[in-house]
Amino acid sequence: MKKYVLCVIIVILLLQGCAKNYKAEELKTDLIHKQETTTPTPTLEPTPSPEPTPTPTPEPELVLPQATNDSGKVRIQTASISTTHPYTSYVISSVKGENVVVDPTAMPPINVVDFKPVAIISTHPHNDHVDSVFTRSYDCHKLYYEKGEIQTNDFNIYTILSSHSNDIIKEANQNVIIVLEVDGLRIAHMGDIGQTELTEEQLTDLGEIDIAFMQFENSYSSMTLKNEKGFYLIEQLNPTIVIPTHYSLNALPILEEKYGAITKIENKLDINKEDLPEGPMNVYIISNEYKYF
Repeated sequence: MKKYVLCVIIVILLLQGCAKNYKAEELKTDLIHKQETTTPTPTLEPTPSPEPTPTPTPEPELVLPQATNDSGKVRIQTASISTTHPYTSYVISSVKGENVVVDPTAMPPINVVDFKPVAIISTHPHNDHVDSVFTRSYDCHKLYYEKGEIQTNDFNIYTILSSHSNDIIKEANQNVIIVLEVDGLRIAHMGDIGQTELTEEQLTDLGEIDIAFMQFENSYSSMTLKNEKGFYLIEQLNPTIVIPTHYSLNALPILEEKYGAITKIENKLDINKEDLPEGPMNVYIISNEYKYF
């Protein structure tokens, strides 16, 4: 009997222990469940997109006048940086590469283009025909709006007195016509001549001209499209090629009507005696499309 009672007591104690363990496990599970349901889900920060790599700005392509001449012909090229007077300054190069600068204005600095000229000549003292900084940069022959002559290996150059604004020809009027003889060509730069007509003496000194630089509009020379002084002067000279200097777009249809189609050339003209067109008064316009910066 005693053994029976003892067995019953042991069974009861075992059942109570199991119940406690079950409740503890249930409580533990419940706590874990609550933690899982109450713990916030962490917010994921968006991954920043990489900054786009900027496209580098390409350097502008420079277009410069040529200080050397390998064309095998005489070269005539515009050279001024000026946008106001782009057609008054020219570099004339012999076949062997000697350079003469005529009426320099706003010229490129020597460290940009070094022409190494053998001569620099100005027809008159206005600032659109003179660049003192450029001129001082070189030790070469120089002739400033006065009667004179220069002889180099390839060039024979001389000047003829003329008038800037009337028909009175004297040194005080300060305009000269430049004549350049090079490799069989005879070239004249008329400067800002303002006469109503060329004198017989001037025409004799000029002789036969292949290429002439001539203005057609210039208030300082009392030269307009209406009074036609420029047209009359150039017809007296009667060169094979005419290259306009001072002019407006209004002059182009008149030049074309008088002398035929205009030949347009970019930046430089390479030419020799055999290349000259037939007949007189062929108008050539040499553009100035250089990019210095």
